[in-house]
Amino acid sequence: MKNNKNPIKNIKDASTSRWNKVTAGWKPYIEHPIELEDLDEIMVGASIPSFGYFFMLLLSTVIATLGLLSNSAPAIIGAMIIAPLMAPIISLAYSIDIFDWRLARRSLLTVISGVLLVIVFSYLSTRFIGIRIADTEILSRTSPTLLDLGVAMAAGAAAAFSYTRKSIINSIAGVAIAVALVPPLAVTGIGLAYGRSATSDVGLSMTELGLYSGGTDIAQGSFVLFTTNFVAIVFVACIILLTQGYGSWKKAGIGLFTVLILSTVIVEPLHKALYKLTVKSEVLELMASLPKEYPHMFSGQGRIDTLNVNYFGDTLNVEIEGIAPRPKLDMSSEDMSQRLQSVLDLFREQLEIKLKSPVKVQLDVVPVDLLSVSSGGEELNPVGYEKPHESDEEGLSTNAEIE
Repeated sequence: MKNNKNPIKNIKDASTSRWNKVTAGWKPYIEHPIELEDLDEIMVGASIPSFGYFFMLLLSTVIATLGLLSNSAPAIIGAMIIAPLMAPIISLAYSIDIFDWRLARRSLLTVISGVLLVIVFSYLSTRFIGIRIADTEILSRTSPTLLDLGVAMAAGAAAAFSYTRKSIINSIAGVAIAVALVPPLAVTGIGLAYGRSATSDVGLSMTELGLYSGGTDIAQGSFVLFTTNFVAIVFVACIILLTQGYGSWKKAGIGLFTVLILSTVIVEPLHKALYKLTVKSEVLELMASLPKEYPHMFSGQGRIDTLNVNYFGDTLNVEIEGIAPRPKLDMSSEDMSQRLQSVLDLFREQLEIKLKSPVKVQLDVVPVDLLSVSSGGEELNPVGYEKPHESDEEGLSTNAEIE
């Protein structure tokens, strides 16, 4: 008696049965994107400049501004969580995909009005409080790079995708933490309020981030960060929503092309900022390697406080500020300067080879007296220093610290 069953079908059925046992039969529970009508209702609601939107945005601004002025990271994170600014931005991306310019205008108006609210409130509150110190939380949002663009793109993709799935729509709060929208705008208002009266905190240098104009540069840098986040979120959200079947690639072409043009405008300064960061990394790496290769030229105790990198034309300018022990009595200041000059020339030559670019290095060293005091059986050294040997005070610092 012949077996009428197809052997290939038998193998396929057996494989399917085993796979279902391993995966516990997950296939029937696969979540599909929500219906277009449901997403459209959510996006229309997100585009409306309601009282709740402005009230929550105002509270977020209060928390962000006070957190920035007090240099409190937890407060700033809290402001990110409750900020509703992400919703109208995703709504703007959705309107581009479905070619609904009425929805686009309303979403853009909601975003712009929210931006003005944050900047104006942070400006007025900073002027009222009267603090003029630029702490680390403020300065960290004034020099965006391509790395920030990458973060914003990933966050935009996560935000857009979460709106298409009911099971993960609550994760939008985590996305708001990943990409900061309100804090950079609050820093913009704070910078405008500072004006030229901005001062750095203890241990920080205002030249570290090129803040030669004080609050003006703080405001400009932070607003560039917000613009970077905004453009990246809109562009990537458009792509994600289109790939999920919402809207039309053909209709979204004009809007995507416009956003892409805006992206090219901000990419260049972000690229330059990232390159400066790369150069700083190369400088620090060279500082760490040279004392090992030339131990006779590098010895002693000291500290580097600031490292600033800027381009003037085709020449890279590296400015270093630090402190070093005062020369011993048998060494004149001129001898010390010559020793430092030889070390600096070596550093510049090696850096030019490494970067393949002309380099100018400016070193400013403040001589200090090191005091060593002991009590009892164990010697106590000054904070931040080890007790120097007799010959240690003659060289340049190898214990470099960068703020």
